[in-house]
Amino acid sequence: MVSSSHYSHLLIFFYLSAYLFLAFFSTVSRAVFPFNCSTKTSTCNSYLYHISGNYSIFEVASFYFVNTSDLIPISRGLGQDYLVSVPCTCKDVNGTQGYFYYTFYKVKESEMYNNVIDVVYNGQAWKDRGENELLPSGELVQIHLLCGCSEVESQQIVTYTVQTKDTLSSIAELFSAKQSEILKLNKRLITDPDYIETGWVLYVPQEKIGIPDPKQERSYVSLALGLLTGLCLLSITAFLLLLIKRKSTRSHISGVRVALKDLDKCSSSRGTFLQGYVQWEDLKDATFQSDRPLVYSLEEIAEATGDFDHRRKIGEGGYGSVYFGRLNEREVAIKKMKSSRSKEFLAELKILCKIHHINVVELLGYSSGDNHLYLVYEYIQNGSLNDHLHDPLLKGHSPLSWMARAFIAIDAARGIEYIHDHTKTRYVHRDIKTSNILLDQGLRAKVSDFGLARLVERSNEEDLIATCLVGTPGYIAPESVRELQMTSKSDVFAFGVVLAALITGRRSLYRDNKEENNLKALTSVILEIFQDQNPQAALEAVIDSNLKDNYPMEEVYKMAEISRWCLSDEPADRPEMREIVPILSEIVLSSIEWEASIAGSNEEFSIIFEGR
Repeated sequence: MVSSSHYSHLLIFFYLSAYLFLAFFSTVSRAVFPFNCSTKTSTCNSYLYHISGNYSIFEVASFYFVNTSDLIPISRGLGQDYLVSVPCTCKDVNGTQGYFYYTFYKVKESEMYNNVIDVVYNGQAWKDRGENELLPSGELVQIHLLCGCSEVESQQIVTYTVQTKDTLSSIAELFSAKQSEILKLNKRLITDPDYIETGWVLYVPQEKIGIPDPKQERSYVSLALGLLTGLCLLSITAFLLLLIKRKSTRSHISGVRVALKDLDKCSSSRGTFLQGYVQWEDLKDATFQSDRPLVYSLEEIAEATGDFDHRRKIGEGGYGSVYFGRLNEREVAIKKMKSSRSKEFLAELKILCKIHHINVVELLGYSSGDNHLYLVYEYIQNGSLNDHLHDPLLKGHSPLSWMARAFIAIDAARGIEYIHDHTKTRYVHRDIKTSNILLDQGLRAKVSDFGLARLVERSNEEDLIATCLVGTPGYIAPESVRELQMTSKSDVFAFGVVLAALITGRRSLYRDNKEENNLKALTSVILEIFQDQNPQAALEAVIDSNLKDNYPMEEVYKMAEISRWCLSDEPADRPEMREIVPILSEIVLSSIEWEASIAGSNEEFSIIFEGR
């Protein structure tokens, strides 16, 4: 017979076991998993669903390091949630590979790590610290948020945290998603689709244009079958004609043809041809590591640009002209280069085949023929930073606000940091300047034009000695002029000039009102500011008048300090881009707070960022 004491012990053991089991099950069920990277997509635009609680739109923007224009409000009951548009990139975070977006959070007093992750970011972060760790007050903490990229062109991934009363059906309806597609991306739902738990983080494949009506789909089936038959016959005929055309085109081209095997890794299944204009010597050491860029025919290139209609020309530089075009219903920018520019062509082709980052312009494809070489890029709607800084109204642009400039600075810094530190091989761009920083529809920046870029080995002696001086006057580092030496620190110097241009609105070389016949370097303006007895007053005197005094002086001064640091005469005294990014991140966060503080004088805005 079991004594009462033994019975009590057994009962305690039973309850303890049950508690530990439930705790373990709860931990496993609530675990978050990164979205697996795809070989087809390294970066994309993704969405994070933010349950805002009592946070203002400005606070939410600061949490995710985005503009308020990147937030899509969603009303649910009495609350105001947001879809946050973010760039999503495949990367390795402490040995775990997946799609992530990283942001910075400014820690409040006595704030715990798990509170930040669970309350501020709704549990959508990859935890790389102890849950009960007390964070240092006032510091910026890097947060890696979970996001995803779909291989299906019509879908975009939303990272969503399950709320009370949610069902699979209601989530699918909210995001115009198919339940079957949600199940495919979230394995934990397969065993019991009817059971979901509050707090789970799910990946939802949202249809960009909504889900088509099944009845309407069926009504088109018969018509589609008829059209498909005709299309197949037409495609076969067109394919045969294209083969004949290509064969006749190739037959009269002289020079050494490029072996297919050397470009196979960079081309698609459509095949590869660089018709005799690229010499074997230029390609013998080339290795291509991406299957993404397509090879386009001359006919496709000509049709896309309206046969290079002069009205479609959107840019011109030392290495060719750039035209706006449409390929497969996608807006593109096509650079037309003479065949004599094969080295610049190959430099961009080799590098952009390997680089996929949201802040670097994407190469979509290439072509050759008619004594020309062609590179096809994604089209960036708002042109170059240069056009927006210098006489913007004459070029049809509104002057850039301080917030826009701060975001452009951090975007460009991230793009350059990526090619310096986060690729398998380190690259030096060698031509960082305002005209090579392009702005998209939301005025977010992308680094472009890799025609002068070169590989630099990761070692203690990573200097690249150029055979001639390259780059743009006003952006070239002193050591490059003296010794033709090019390193990642040369890019840092040029970035310092870009920051100076963002602050002053001036060109890298400009005419001084005091000496109209002489050009003055923008670098000297920054150096003179910090040699002045009152640097802040000296800085205020040169800030771009287009800002109309609408800027946070403290943050402008910090950006000027970074510019001065980058412009150090000795390369060793300059920072690495990875050191610049966190400082610019803090400037952006503080600028968001400043913008919120001036958005209104009422009580709401006066307490928005209390403690942040």
